[in-house]
Amino acid sequence: MASGGIVTNTAAIELLEMIRRELTDIHRGKHFAQWRPEAVQRLDGLATLPPFRAYAATRIFTGDGGGLVASTRFGDWAVDRLVAGETPEDILAAFDHELARNSATYLDVSPIFGVDIDAICELAEGIRIIPASEVSPWWKPHPIHHWMAFSNLPTGTCYLTQSYRVEPAFEVQSDDGPGGQSSETSPVATERERVRQQVRLACLLAGIGDVELPISMSVPDRESLFVGGDGNIASRPIAAYPVVAFPTAATAVKRAFDQLVTFLEIESLTRAIDRLGRARLARSAVDQALELGIAAEIALMHGDPSGNTEITHKIGSRAAWLLGQNAEERATIVGEIKALYHARSKAVHEGTLPKKSKVDLSEADRLVTQILNAIATRGRFPNWSNLTMGGQG
Repeated sequence: MASGGIVTNTAAIELLEMIRRELTDIHRGKHFAQWRPEAVQRLDGLATLPPFRAYAATRIFTGDGGGLVASTRFGDWAVDRLVAGETPEDILAAFDHELARNSATYLDVSPIFGVDIDAICELAEGIRIIPASEVSPWWKPHPIHHWMAFSNLPTGTCYLTQSYRVEPAFEVQSDDGPGGQSSETSPVATERERVRQQVRLACLLAGIGDVELPISMSVPDRESLFVGGDGNIASRPIAAYPVVAFPTAATAVKRAFDQLVTFLEIESLTRAIDRLGRARLARSAVDQALELGIAAEIALMHGDPSGNTEITHKIGSRAAWLLGQNAEERATIVGEIKALYHARSKAVHEGTLPKKSKVDLSEADRLVTQILNAIATRGRFPNWSNLTMGGQG
């Protein structure tokens, strides 16, 4: 064997074989639960035996510049492999392979509040959304208790998972301390955060409720020995946790996500969708009208060099020609946009909505969502002058 030869590994094989034989005699879960802690403790003794002894003190790189000097978890690691049916020789071979590879895979896991997705959604390589109903089967063979940090989540909450790689995964500690190596993380934390924000925008376009991803957790590959940081949690400020409104179609989220990836001048569209999300989280009709009006203005006034002149007329006609299929539909859309913008102006200047306001905020939300989806589908903002003259824009 690469780690020292069969003769020097005899003691480790004998210890593993003894524990394996004990395991074969256990047939009830209750007995296994009683046996496992003591078996783990004995297998932690691998740290004193070759080939494991040379790696008893290691520095684990957890990604994005993080690291820790890890106490060995040989016992847990070895028991998990024995439970999976591996022989002692298999376990030593796996150890040699991990030494040679010296890289580790982690999952960056974020609950998506407000979204009950209807199927697993593969967004890109290593990036997917997992429905709540699929968490337990997806997580096998790892027990669900690894998710306990996310307990008491609203029913239906789904999860965004992003796989990332850390290389090297570890370095051996010497008497002089760490060797001074550094690791590389791919993709890095800033890129994973960018994906989180893009997923939020895609879910806002695909659904009808607010969406937030305020928490993420690092989950290492439990089949690897040299991993750390299990359960490291990052949190982001949030005013309130959205609850699931209605199921969201995975196909709609995937379509919106792909459109946002390739959209030109994405910054303006991002701001508009974000305002739509704020409107859905607003606690008053005034704030909701304000945010929806801002979302519509950002989207429909993009690229207009004339600034704030005739805004109501412009956004009404642009929305009408963007969405309407005939004169009757366009007239209706113009009326809805004018009512929304009037409510928005009242909210800005008076802090209240008129009692006889004609705006239906639920319908306004639906209309703004349609506008943003229509723009996203084009892949760019329309040429408004061309569009409102009856052209393709």
